[in-house]
Order: sequence, then structure tokens, then C-alpha cells
Amino acid sequence: MKYLLALALLAFVALLVYWRLRPYIRAARRFLGVIREVNRVRAAAAAQSDIPRRPVYENAPGERLVRCAACGTWTAASRAVSLRAGATYCSHACLERAADSPNKARKSAF
Repeated sequence: MKYLLALALLAFVALLVYWRLRPYIRAARRFLGVIREVNRVRAAAAAQSDIPRRPVYENAPGERLVRCAACGTWTAASRAVSLRAGATYCSHACLERAADSPNKARKSAF
């Protein structure tokens, strides 16, 4: 009888603790569900992507930096897109934007 009473008291305390923590448990489950959904969507988008991902390059310690002619971003010379006229761009997207709007001046802090 003594063990049954102790077990009932322990179950009652566990129920009270669960009851008090229930909103936090629910919030944690929602948060983990959102994370799971984001990972699922990201994996599906990566599987459907036709555009190859740009490789990540490690810059050599002494590598020369060049400035993008369109946006002013400094990038490694090995990663820059160079034209015969001497202009360099940080990416193909920046080159296309510069070609689309040649009359717009680049904003600079200097």
C-alpha cells in the first residue's frame, strides 16, 4: 500500500510539472517543426535547381584583390570576371546589371 501511494504521489507531481511546462513544450515542437519544414523545402529546391552552385574558393594569403566596376566590391582576382577592356566584375550577375544600366553611376563612399 505504501508503494502504491508513493507511486500515485509521484505520478501526480509529474502531471503537475507537465501541465506547467506544456506551453513551452508546444512552442519547442512548433519551432522544431518549422526547422524541419525549412530543411525539407531547402532540400527540394536544391534537388530541382538547374543552376550549378558557385564553388567556394579559399583565397590564397598573398592573392591580389580587384574592385568590381559596377558595385565596388573587392574580390579575389581569381574569382573576378574580367573583360578585355580591363573592367572587372565580382560576378556574372553584376556584369549583367552593369550592361543593363550603363548610364547609372556607381555609388561610392569616396
